[in-house]
Parts: sequence; C-alpha cells; structure tokens
Amino acid sequence: MIRSSVASELERRMRLLGLTQKALARNAGVGDTYVRDILKGKSRNPGGEKLERVAAILGCTARDLLFPGSGGKRAESSRCETEYVLQPDLPAVTSDLNPPGYVAVPFLSVRAGAGGGRYVEDTLLGRPKFFEEEFVRGALNAAPADLRVIEVEGQSMDPVLHNGDMVLIDTRKTSIIEPGIFVLFDGDGVVCKWVERAHGTSEPMVRIKSENPRFSPYDVPADQVQILGRVVWFARKL
Repeated sequence: MIRSSVASELERRMRLLGLTQKALARNAGVGDTYVRDILKGKSRNPGGEKLERVAAILGCTARDLLFPGSGGKRAESSRCETEYVLQPDLPAVTSDLNPPGYVAVPFLSVRAGAGGGRYVEDTLLGRPKFFEEEFVRGALNAAPADLRVIEVEGQSMDPVLHNGDMVLIDTRKTSIIEPGIFVLFDGDGVVCKWVERAHGTSEPMVRIKSENPRFSPYDVPADQVQILGRVVWFARKL
C-alpha cells in the first residue's frame, strides 16, 4: 500500500516536535483513533475541524498537512529530503522545515505576565522555535515535547528577567517543594515568577513573588494555580 502524503507529513511533523500519537490527539482534543487512523492509512482523506485542530498543535495549517510544500515545489537539494521552498507566510528562520541538528520546541504565543482569560494551551501554540538537538537532549536531558518557549512581559522580574526575554520551561518540573522561577497560570493570567508554598495558612496556598521589589507578593489557592514548568534557560536581545 502506498502511504498517503498526509500521513507522511503528519508523522514528520510529530517527529520534529517529539509528539506521540496520544499526546497529539490529547492536545488537539480529538479521539486517540483519529491520529492513528491517518498514520495507518485507514483515513486517507481527512479534513474539517479536527484536522485543523491537529495542525494547530503542529504549528501549521490543515492545508500544510494535506498538500505538503503547496505553493512551491520541493527544493532541488540532495542535502535533506524534507527541505521545502520557504513560503511567504512562514517566519524567515530557515529554509529547512527540519534543520539538520536542530529540533522544534512548541512556542506559547502568550507573553508571561499578561493577565485575563484562562489557560488553554491548544489555543496558544504558535510556530515552534528551533534549538540545537545536542542542547535539548544533552544539556537539558529533555525531549522537545517536554519543553515550551514563552516571552516574558513586564518589569516584575527585573533585573533577573527583562521584558521581552525568551524563557524555556521544562513542563516535567512542576513541583514547588523547591522554590524557583516558574511559568504558571495563577487563575488570572500566565505569569513568570518566583513560586513557593505558602506556610501557616488554613488551606493550601501558593505564594507568588516578583524579583522587582516594587511588585508585592501574593498568595493564590493551590487549586486555582496551574504550574506550566520551571524556567531552565533564557535568552535576551542585546
């Protein structure tokens, strides 16, 4: 059986992000069998809202999955089978969708520090950011899907973290037994703060503190807090 192009492209993008079938289906809000049926060739012409949701998690559109390289033919190159001509709507990061030696890490397109709303990761995923594979798998001992990239907003963490800094969080590290800098949803918005347990309270509380002394610490009931991950790396524009 000749494998459909959508199955091959779906698998390639999953591998790029380090996503399993179950993780992709869960994040996209589709049944476990939906992704599996596409990969096994049982659903050769998928489409509609479900495919759009799957594509959003992969940082692309349903059209990108159905028609890989549409709008431009495959680049003539023996260097990489997955190289495509860069399309106008793609970020000018690289002409390769899968740069050799790099892995793609999911990017949360909400700035840590912005308030309001509720945290639904599926609606926040933007185009992934690329990191050296040796750094991710070696120095951080992580898979790309374990990590998230997010931009810091505001001055509450000055001078440790500045407005516009990019931070990398490890979603496996959500325990606050050891205080540290975390990205979290505090019930009002996504923030990047010092986080620790609050002691001497009648109910479980999380204490959230800024580095900048002009911002007061505050306590939030633990059941209203969602720890997204501990900050393990940051980058800053010069």
